[in-house]
Amino acid sequence: MAGDASAGSPGTASAGSPPADEATQALEARAFGAIAVPSLYLHGADDNCISVEVSDGMDDLFTNSFERIVIPGAGHLLHLEQPKTVADHILGFLNS
Repeated sequence: MAGDASAGSPGTASAGSPPADEATQALEARAFGAIAVPSLYLHGADDNCISVEVSDGMDDLFTNSFERIVIPGAGHLLHLEQPKTVADHILGFLNS
């Protein structure tokens, strides 16, 4: 609904849909809550599909370690464009 700040929020009903039951609300709270596992986020600096700024402030969603790495010279398919760099970051993360 226009002007309704709660429309589309987890656990709330939007126009024309019934309110969520308790099980759905519990599942949504889990799905939309903070992420509690160590996480690595890689993004190509030259990604023309998803702006690197999309991940700005993303670390606020994580309660455990979060490492954000922007890879220069890589676009959206950074694992194909910079395979050694991507592999090195993943291996380093897994070994830490």
